[in-house]
Amino acid sequence: MHHALQIQEILLNIFGHSSATPDLPALARTCRAFKEPALDLLWEELADPSPLARCLPEVSHHSQIHRQRDKPTKRYSFRKSLTQIEWDILRSYTRRIRSLLDDGNILDWESVSIFLSPPTTEPLFPNLRHLHARRLTETKIKYLLYMPFPSLMSLDLSFTFTKREYPNSLQGSFELFFKFSPNIKRLRIFLSQPDIMFSNFFSTYICRWQSLETLDYFNITLDVDALAHLSRMPALSQLSCTPSATSPPAPLSFSNLHHLTLRSVFLYPISQFLSRTRLPAITDFSAYIECCPSKQCLYSFFASVQASAIGHTIEELQFEEGLGMQDGGEVTYVLGFEDLQPCTAFSNLRRIYLDLGWDVGLSDSELLTLALAWPHLEHLLINVEWGWNTPGGITPNGLLQLLQTCPSLSEIGLAIDTQGYTEFRESRASLGLIMSPTFSMDVLDSLIEDESVPAMAAFLAGISPCPNFSFRAHQSIWFTEERPDHEARWYDAYNRANVALSQSS
Repeated sequence: MHHALQIQEILLNIFGHSSATPDLPALARTCRAFKEPALDLLWEELADPSPLARCLPEVSHHSQIHRQRDKPTKRYSFRKSLTQIEWDILRSYTRRIRSLLDDGNILDWESVSIFLSPPTTEPLFPNLRHLHARRLTETKIKYLLYMPFPSLMSLDLSFTFTKREYPNSLQGSFELFFKFSPNIKRLRIFLSQPDIMFSNFFSTYICRWQSLETLDYFNITLDVDALAHLSRMPALSQLSCTPSATSPPAPLSFSNLHHLTLRSVFLYPISQFLSRTRLPAITDFSAYIECCPSKQCLYSFFASVQASAIGHTIEELQFEEGLGMQDGGEVTYVLGFEDLQPCTAFSNLRRIYLDLGWDVGLSDSELLTLALAWPHLEHLLINVEWGWNTPGGITPNGLLQLLQTCPSLSEIGLAIDTQGYTEFRESRASLGLIMSPTFSMDVLDSLIEDESVPAMAAFLAGISPCPNFSFRAHQSIWFTEERPDHEARWYDAYNRANVALSQSS
């Protein structure tokens, strides 16, 4: 054997390019030199903990079929407490694991309690870097947090229910966890529903970690003290949470934060947070709300975005409303140019995704004015899910001007007004468009009549980079009447365009 094949780093590099996992056991059985690096890669990532049960002798475990959501799944159980020899076998594999996912359904609870209670204080997973645990119960999370993970850097916990006394009962477990796993850099905690006690609990304990780079709290509200602590973390580059409705007593500054996602029932807490926070390095900002905002709320939001200094660096802006109640009463608002005009100050935008429960009323000239402010725009999507809820939209000629103004566009989601559009007079060569090969077009809830189908087919063939480009037409969530004829006509135009593109290529 060549001396190079006796160097573990070289073997790990070679074996890492193996396209099939079954190759790794075969390599481990080939010779002693191959065994360790092949086993290291084989056990590096576990999608579930069942291999840890199956690596023991058959007399130590058994399995049975468990049905979850009508899907049969094998659930493993230990037949008895593990002997020292069996623990030694386990440790020979667990020391290799770098990433572990536990969805709570592969091992039964008795086996989990055995598994999480090793006979010594020596870490069972000394080299684990990433842990993702789902469907956590109170008992299981307490056992899990008592385990030492000295090398853990990424923790992802999902709680599927809440309980009033739950956070208080976890206090001791978390105290030990902070001691045993002090180097967490990425933390994600998901709650199935908001809970004030959980929010207070995690707001308090987040201050124990000093090296966080990524923090993702879903359905957890961070109080002003927690936000102030995070603002002093120089390594924090990504933050996702629900901000407190209480305004910080002093302005905050996140000097190195690049990605920010804020969630709230109403838009006001998000605007309040932005108005008191400096974010000079943000490139990606997303806001998710549940209740439809009023005109004044949206205006205040964009004013707060500008005040936070995001506008100088932001490249991606996403604003999305869920299916909530109206924040401003039963009034139906129309999203117009004056509402989006503040966004023209964001000259570095590459992606815009706006989706809220308003109708949309934008003309060709207004959209073109907006686009001129975004010369690097690659993705433009407006009310993709809610729809424009209008018989009009952007005309084909207006869309053509948009594509010529923003040559980098690779994804659009706009309503198209085809009324009276019966002829496409341009040739593909004369347009001079060089579209992205991944070009994607969504015409949302646009209407189209039979007489416009041939012209739109020619238009699509003229602007499309290749046959079978991504195309979508659908109803908005507000329409109660099905309009299958319009969808069918749009897909008829799309299919005709593909035929023309195929014949010309």
